[in-house]
Amino acid sequence: MINLNGQNTIAPGIISAMTTYEEDSLLKKSQDALNVYVNGDFVGKKVLVANGDGGINAVKEYLLNKGYSGFEYKIDGNNIMIQIDKGVCDEIKRLLNVYLTIR
Repeated sequence: MINLNGQNTIAPGIISAMTTYEEDSLLKKSQDALNVYVNGDFVGKKVLVANGDGGINAVKEYLLNKGYSGFEYKIDGNNIMIQIDKGVCDEIKRLLNVYLTIR
């Protein structure tokens, strides 16, 4: 038997894998979206939709495929931090804003 806390009353301490919770939609899913920053400015959110979409490296791969290099790419928790030369910073921000909006 399973009580309301998801605990197995026959074997206390064991939580059933089959238990569902109505609050699931309110729980934060791990890394469902990453905030993207360029030189400290928020550009948008990279939503992680499915396996094969590039995951946490999708933004980096996108920039490399567009011909940009020489930038620093760092994941910090749920944030992607990109440091790039000020000369192309605004161009990268616009490019990523469009990319993150349509993805």
